[in-house]
Amino acid sequence: MERREDINMKRILPVFLVVLIFSGCLVGGRYESQTVNSDTTFVYPHSENKDTLALVKWFDLYKDEVLSKLIRTALDSNLNLLTAIARVEEARERAGIVKSTIWPSLQYNGSAGTGQAGSDAQRAGYIDGNNFQMYGSLNWELDLFGKNRHQTKAAQAIYLSEIENQNAVIVALVGQTAELYFILRDLDNRLAIAQRTLVSRKENTRLITERFNKGYVPELDKLQAEQQEATVEASIPELERLIIETENALRILIGQNPGSIVRGLTNDEQNLGPEIPAGLPSQLLLRRPDIRSADRQVEAQFNLVGAAKANMFPTISLNGILGFASPDLSTILTDKGFLAAGSAGIFGPLFEFNRNRSLKRAQEYKLKEVTYQYEQTVLIAFSEVDNALYGYRSYSRQLEILNRQVAAATKALELTNARYEFGYTSYLEVIIQEDNLFEAELQRSFVLQKKLTSVVNLYRSLGGGW
Repeated sequence: MERREDINMKRILPVFLVVLIFSGCLVGGRYESQTVNSDTTFVYPHSENKDTLALVKWFDLYKDEVLSKLIRTALDSNLNLLTAIARVEEARERAGIVKSTIWPSLQYNGSAGTGQAGSDAQRAGYIDGNNFQMYGSLNWELDLFGKNRHQTKAAQAIYLSEIENQNAVIVALVGQTAELYFILRDLDNRLAIAQRTLVSRKENTRLITERFNKGYVPELDKLQAEQQEATVEASIPELERLIIETENALRILIGQNPGSIVRGLTNDEQNLGPEIPAGLPSQLLLRRPDIRSADRQVEAQFNLVGAAKANMFPTISLNGILGFASPDLSTILTDKGFLAAGSAGIFGPLFEFNRNRSLKRAQEYKLKEVTYQYEQTVLIAFSEVDNALYGYRSYSRQLEILNRQVAAATKALELTNARYEFGYTSYLEVIIQEDNLFEAELQRSFVLQKKLTSVVNLYRSLGGGW
């Protein structure tokens, strides 16, 4: 006689063969990644560097140890980044839960009990005497049409999308930290300009007041000098307030309570020569985390459409029990106590008033939504890169012009003071030249900060470098 194990294997083997044959049937197809129109090339004409593939680490661009330390602290402690990391871990575990549905579910069970039941109670299903059971059970929904596989692929795509979202937070965090640092150093510089100008104007007020007291100049000159002094002095509290606000914004980014920020290089000392490639091919945009995340969202929704389609087909499940049961503990592991049972079932929709069809169509329209969102993300990315490139170029030109303006205003003020000393001009001309120099220095400081920030924007728009 054939052994019982051989007979069971002959019964089970055809089932596995059928599963293997039908496992290739995936309703809804397989996803292919979205394509980007890569004909566009972003040109920056003022660079001879042709290497468009080098990925520059942000904190290597500017040799400022304080800035690098702030960025590292932000990456370690920022609460938004920590939240994004937690979301990634959550999505990974959820993907594992969904993936487990592809495989059989195995459980074990054991029980022991005793009871008394009359004949009528026994006919009703109650057991008289002892009852010992120990067995394992198997439940397996055969994924013939790919519903579970589509759901697994969707969960995995969502997990990968969350990774890209985390990368996007990292890129944004580095950019925000650098931008706020450059703004802070600009405010420091503008405050120093105001304080230096205030010292000069206080001295002017003192000298003109002495001349007025001696009757050398009219009272109007004295009043104008006092106004000029007050104008500069009034700007100092505002700049100090903005510095505090910027410091606190930086402290939030690095996950710390309000307080001061250690300073490193001034904006004038920053390395302004990061080589911007002459041609930035649009394929580099594929490195942007938001584009990759949007593509993963499309992939996830594509597979949810496939799962909705597969849900319209029948579902086949296998169930089995293998173990031992006996009223006597001493005989539970013998042939008399052996227990084996198996069953198969099939169920599926018959008539549900187009419920499943409507669910499928809803998922298909959702797929259109996320596809349009992906295309919108790509358009925004192209626009941001173009704006950042030309922003850097325009701020560089503007800074050159303002450097000349500051030099001319400084010389003009020196000449005007000399003319006023010898009585060749009125104090009004001195006031005009002082205002011109003060405004030119403030504007130059601001544009220098914007030039540094434009490189930050280019870093962000390209997904973390070029």
